[in-house]
Amino acid sequence: MPEIPEKSALEQLEELLKNYWKQSGNASIIAAKHTEFVVEPKIFVGDKLNPDILKMLVVNYLVQTSKQDSGTGNVDISPDKLVIKTANGKPAIVVRDKKLIQQYLAARA
Repeated sequence: MPEIPEKSALEQLEELLKNYWKQSGNASIIAAKHTEFVVEPKIFVGDKLNPDILKMLVVNYLVQTSKQDSGTGNVDISPDKLVIKTANGKPAIVVRDKKLIQQYLAARA
């Protein structure tokens, strides 16, 4: 029997992100006469994370954060940008999506 090679960490990450994409309700299903196709995103575009995947992860992170996170410096928020910082205080992600910022501010209120 031929050996099945183990998946690399990157392949495992891509598979997990695709599964999360489906579970989060972002997956599109195209129904044909006798077949259905699930549209999966390309996880990496070149050497960067797909912007749709990144947005999904940011939204999930923000849903999981508490009000204290913004008070302790993990999340800095202003009307025009939201900054998620690493444990050592360096900016990791800057979000400029006004709709996402408004949703986060509304949830915190």
